[in-house]
Amino acid sequence: MDAFLLVLRVGLALTVVMVLLWMAQKRFSRGGSTGGQAPVEVVGRRNVGQKASVVVIECAGQRFLLGVTEHSINVLHTSDAPIAVPELDIAELGIVSDPVFEEVLKAAGEPALRRDHAARRLRQPAPGAGALHGTIFARSTWTQAGAAVRKGLNR
Repeated sequence: MDAFLLVLRVGLALTVVMVLLWMAQKRFSRGGSTGGQAPVEVVGRRNVGQKASVVVIECAGQRFLLGVTEHSINVLHTSDAPIAVPELDIAELGIVSDPVFEEVLKAAGEPALRRDHAARRLRQPAPGAGALHGTIFARSTWTQAGAAVRKGLNR
């Protein structure tokens, strides 16, 4: 009975010590949270030597160009971070292409811009084509591939 109580007390003491160490680690560790500070993001990195590199980081709306060596880190340049501009879809803006501009492009040898309805028509399968039309499982795909191989062998 005395041995059982001794093992129980030692186990309880170890459990309490482990819980206290875990709580202290959570409280005092810095890696887990930023604590209200701005996050640092590495934008790019380029090695310039065996033990030297140039790093671009972004923090709090600023970009920093850092020279990093084995023994030091130096700020080489500082600038404002570029503002991310979302790409605009011409169809969403309601911009209509200019026919005169398309004629100039045709004359210059550039392909004409496709209209929305023409692009939709190209994406839709032909009326009679199955659900597999245009995929690797379609019979027409294998027929076209066979014809291309035969044409290549006959040359």
